[in-house]
Amino acid sequence: MDYSFIPCTKFIRAFTGILLGLMLAGAAFAAGNDAGQTVLDRYTAPDKLAQPRLESIRPFTGTVKEEPLPQSVADSIKAYKSLTVKAYSIDGIHICDAEWNDGKKNKPLLIYLHGGWANRAYLYERGVNEKKEFGKATFATYAEGGFRLITLDAAGHGASEVGPIDAFASNAETVGYIDRIIEYFNTVENVDAAKFVLHGFSMGGNTAYAYVTHGSYKPVAVICEASIPDFSDLSEGPMYDSFGAGRSFDSPDYPYPSVMSREQIQEFARRYSPIQWPEKFKGVYLLAGNGTNDTVQPPASAKLLESKLKALGYSDFHFELIKENHWHVDYIRKNALALLKRKLDFVKIKAGTFMMGADSGVGRDDDTAHSVPQTREFAMCHHEVTKEE
Repeated sequence: MDYSFIPCTKFIRAFTGILLGLMLAGAAFAAGNDAGQTVLDRYTAPDKLAQPRLESIRPFTGTVKEEPLPQSVADSIKAYKSLTVKAYSIDGIHICDAEWNDGKKNKPLLIYLHGGWANRAYLYERGVNEKKEFGKATFATYAEGGFRLITLDAAGHGASEVGPIDAFASNAETVGYIDRIIEYFNTVENVDAAKFVLHGFSMGGNTAYAYVTHGSYKPVAVICEASIPDFSDLSEGPMYDSFGAGRSFDSPDYPYPSVMSREQIQEFARRYSPIQWPEKFKGVYLLAGNGTNDTVQPPASAKLLESKLKALGYSDFHFELIKENHWHVDYIRKNALALLKRKLDFVKIKAGTFMMGADSGVGRDDDTAHSVPQTREFAMCHHEVTKEE
């Protein structure tokens, strides 16, 4: 019997198996690209980017459910008897809501945005060390300072039910979360949701930058620590493995796979980067802090934004560079509250006409009452401001 056909048959079977595997892999790759394109279209289509802000806050029509307070938050606030913190789900957006029990009305919102791999408990957990080092935690400083303090689980983090999701898509989805939080708190008694501040660290700071350009409402101020306004910086370099290599939040705690391909991630970053719209920062106080030794999110693009704002004639910003790696900026921890309270003390004066001078017989004879046009709106402080301030 001639058995020479047997090796040939095995070869054919092996070749067929390899070919089939390649075909299936190709189909999966194509499907992945299709899904990635859907993400690109959802968040970075032209009608999604840097749209005009809404003049008024939309009505809130969603669902709010109270939920158990995360244990680490409950442990962190035990020493603060005047602080009440509750946890809610607002249409699936999980938040902690902190209020200092001082009876004050119409408190502005301060929404804190955590970094990657963290969650809404981060600011409270960090507060334990802050109290040891500085005597007071940031969450208590903000709450006692007159803010209604909100922390949230960013998309793809904590109790968020969103996923799988890429890092940049998480920024964009969380921008929508902020819109809905503002809309809900606009219905809450003794909260002035139209006056809101964003404070973000690392990825959260990137989201704060993104909200200024892509969010529906205008913040009074944004604070960005160890973060950048040009996401395309992250398509290469030290953070590529975490943010751009097709492994969104690739760690045991965040096993979500990437949806977009490498090329789609880079295109997303190019389209969505806030640095392209510096004009959107007009009238928004920006406090930014970066470490000169930060290789995770290098400070170069923050400095580039500073030069763009100066070129536009804007002056309502402060960029602080310190000799630090990828970490919190002590200048911000020490000065943020005072700077924010000063900004919130201003009242917007709309353009129009006003009467200058006095009626006959009062004041100088040549300074009779007359109408004066004011063609541009401006802000005036409630109280006197010294030269030093």
